[in-house]
Amino acid sequence: MHPFTPKFIIYCKNNFDLTQQIGYDYKSISVCILDCIYSLNAKYKSAANVIDKYAAAYMGGDKCASGDTVTNLLNNIDTIGGPEEFKRKILKNNQKGGGKKSIPKEQICYQLAQYLSYLHIDTMEDFKNYEHQDFLETVIRTVPGIGEAGVQYLFMLAGDENRCKPDVWIHRSIEKACGQDISDEDCQILFKETVEELKIEYPSLTVRGLDGIIWYNDRKNKI
Repeated sequence: MHPFTPKFIIYCKNNFDLTQQIGYDYKSISVCILDCIYSLNAKYKSAANVIDKYAAAYMGGDKCASGDTVTNLLNNIDTIGGPEEFKRKILKNNQKGGGKKSIPKEQICYQLAQYLSYLHIDTMEDFKNYEHQDFLETVIRTVPGIGEAGVQYLFMLAGDENRCKPDVWIHRSIEKACGQDISDEDCQILFKETVEELKIEYPSLTVRGLDGIIWYNDRKNKI
């Protein structure tokens, strides 16, 4: 067991309503890609605005509609004139990612979609049911600018209940609970062990669910 697990269990029980259900309602992989990239190192409101603009342009205004595929996203970008025009005419967001390389986020989305297309992943179901999940994770990691938090978050958005997104909110909560921060890899271990213990009292709790509860409450309270 991770040495911080007992402390983190107590922290979660004392600070959060662990019966909360934080929704992940997307049914199209295209919006998962956009949310994943545009939420990295940014206020979530800006990512939500990007999703709303994409949905208004291509999904009848319903970001939770099903059926918008990787192929749709690539075609939408190509048809409008490429990533730069897609940003200018549709998303209207100039954020960059990739740390020191400062890669425009529309380009990160485009490359991620291309890589998924190369693997013949077109739908949410294709992503969730891909036979070689470790290989899929490795391929996603090669996309410049996505980072570890982005990799984990994409899997979460696509339905994986056994991951957390090791972003600033999660690291901050761990440091607050345990007195020091840990690595991204240890975040996954800590969350899985914590949920395994908490499920005795909260049987519907998942790793993704606990991540959502902490993110929602800490962001709301600006802890």
